[in-house]
Amino acid sequence: MVTPLNAMTFPLHGARLIEASAGTGKTFTIAGLYLRLLLGHGTSETKHQVPLTVDQILVVTFTEAATAELRDRIRARIHDARLAFARGKSSDPVIEPLLDEFSDHKQAAEILLQAERQMDEAAVYTIHGFCQRMLTQNAFESGSRFNNEFVTDESHLKAQIVADYWRRNFYPLPLNLAGEVRRIWNAPSDLLRDVTNYLTGAPLSLSVAAMSGSLADLHQQNLKRIDELKLLWRENQDDFFALISDSDVNKRSYTKKSLPTWLEAVNVWAATETTGYDYPDKLEKFAQNTLVEKTLKGTAPQHLVFEAIDAFLAAPISLKAPILAHAIEHCREMLAKAKQQKQWLSFDDLLTNLSAAIDGDESELLAERIRTLYPVAMIDEFQDTDPLQYSIFSRIYLNNPECGLFMIGDPKQAIYGFRGADIFTYIKARNQVSSHFTLGTNWRSSADMVSAVNQIFELPSSPFIYDKDIPFLPVDSSPNADKRVWTIGGQKQPALTYWLQDADEKPLPKGEYL
Repeated sequence: MVTPLNAMTFPLHGARLIEASAGTGKTFTIAGLYLRLLLGHGTSETKHQVPLTVDQILVVTFTEAATAELRDRIRARIHDARLAFARGKSSDPVIEPLLDEFSDHKQAAEILLQAERQMDEAAVYTIHGFCQRMLTQNAFESGSRFNNEFVTDESHLKAQIVADYWRRNFYPLPLNLAGEVRRIWNAPSDLLRDVTNYLTGAPLSLSVAAMSGSLADLHQQNLKRIDELKLLWRENQDDFFALISDSDVNKRSYTKKSLPTWLEAVNVWAATETTGYDYPDKLEKFAQNTLVEKTLKGTAPQHLVFEAIDAFLAAPISLKAPILAHAIEHCREMLAKAKQQKQWLSFDDLLTNLSAAIDGDESELLAERIRTLYPVAMIDEFQDTDPLQYSIFSRIYLNNPECGLFMIGDPKQAIYGFRGADIFTYIKARNQVSSHFTLGTNWRSSADMVSAVNQIFELPSSPFIYDKDIPFLPVDSSPNADKRVWTIGGQKQPALTYWLQDADEKPLPKGEYL
């Protein structure tokens, strides 16, 4: 169940998910909740245990620009509220109820004045800034060094590590095997592009086993597997023409003219010495699944060789996957050692190290320390959270209802994977947190635009596929939204316009859409 959010009655403790579409007053809401936390506002069911100071309310977002904007907006709200308490009046929808509910306006004004003066100490950070502070300020609990150097760009070091891996593993190869590697990666820079995103961050679980022996051994094993398929084909190749011709396979696909040609192409390949990984594309015509698909009625041709071809094509024999897994494992380890020697920490290391510190803290001293420092955490742009970031905050706050973890974001944006966002992380958080709120009014767009967007997403029964986990919640337009119109030459323009493209028309290149 999703509850419309009322900033004055929202519970200031426990884990809460606030789903906020663009233009629905997300930052305004965060600033309102911030005011209530400073003043200790609420009933016995909704208020935080004690009033908090600006250095106790953790606000996390994902860019430096967003951090600066949030800090300024919160400062401005505190200033407006302080003036309102000093004057005894306000027309602000959040501040006005606070004036009515606090009898001692002088005391409230003094609390807000102190908060305004302390805003430079406010705990408004990027996710990486937060992790860096926790590792530095809690070096004993986290096992972190005191004198690490923070680096924002480790691309040069990554390039050095991959170049070293290239020299050690590929330079000694015989000419024919070096040629196979060159067909995959022409230079160390090509390998770097494939591995760079996997060299830092959370521990990996690779789907392909890394090369365990030498590259020459792997190459010979691969050639042996290809030879085994070739031998199996040669032993049975005389049977295939009659077997397929006498079956119910679609004869317009497997014609009397095409079938012998395809068989001969594979026969030639099967009789050739194996020196590389190439195979004729006609081999796919004899995969068991393909033959079954091409048999619309009756009995498909079946043979153990066809099944072997199926298995061969499903897991293509290649040097690339096991070498890539090997390169990722070894370069990742080499990079970590190099940074440790230089006492460097990167953006990803901050997250990884804090997560590892929480994992390794059996007595939970570090998590308890963070909760003591920041009894309430508000995660802005929560839809951009990746699995490691959510893991950190969930382990600190999720099972501590006396604290507050308020996650504010737009689930629709999680779908598009901005800034490393992961839709399944959002779904996991939504399922783990039972208290869901939504901001239901768009204060930015015209009434026509809000109506048009609602209609687009309400027409399909499952607009986001994962409709049970991310439902579409329509929003209302603001009271004055009907006055917001876009005109050209005095003529009102529609909120949305559709261009229909002919089926045979090529799509426009990326970047050429208006």
